[in-house]
Amino acid sequence: MKTRKTFAAFGILGLLFFSGCASAPPPVDQPLIPLKDVNWELVLEENEGLEILPQDCKELRDFYRGGVQQKAEGEKLFQGKAYPEATKRFNASNDFFLSVLDYIPQDDAKYTLFEGTEILFFPHLLMADNFLKMGRMNQEMREMSAAQRNWKKALTYAHKSLQFENTEWARALQQEITSLLGEKKP
Repeated sequence: MKTRKTFAAFGILGLLFFSGCASAPPPVDQPLIPLKDVNWELVLEENEGLEILPQDCKELRDFYRGGVQQKAEGEKLFQGKAYPEATKRFNASNDFFLSVLDYIPQDDAKYTLFEGTEILFFPHLLMADNFLKMGRMNQEMREMSAAQRNWKKALTYAHKSLQFENTEWARALQQEITSLLGEKKP
């Protein structure tokens, strides 16, 4: 009986710890990177080209590029209100990014791809935006519990991005998600 109480106490403490982590602000010593330097259009421009399929991926760069490309297709479908197809693309994008995050767990405004080549590398932030869009689609279809789940995931990934790079884009996304969830700004 004592073991169950101890386990329950640690479980509750763990939940409180992890739930508090999602709303903690990023370190203040990082300068804010403006939207003109880090934005979706620049990330997309760096990753255009032939479509990357999961079976064709040989390097982490391929997975990242595939995630960006799937997100771009999802964005087009989202704008056209083709929600089921957009959701499939956003989920495929997130799958690519999760493969990347297994090996490179941080966002970076100047990630060195190879000697002399740097790219905008934001898997957390792009996943946050994917979950935000999926939540918006759920909201349009009046599926509010699914929308809330997606927005909570979006907030977690936006926060993770801000832990590594203090970008105006991530801050704006975090603020939008927070307002959708009806929470106070962190």
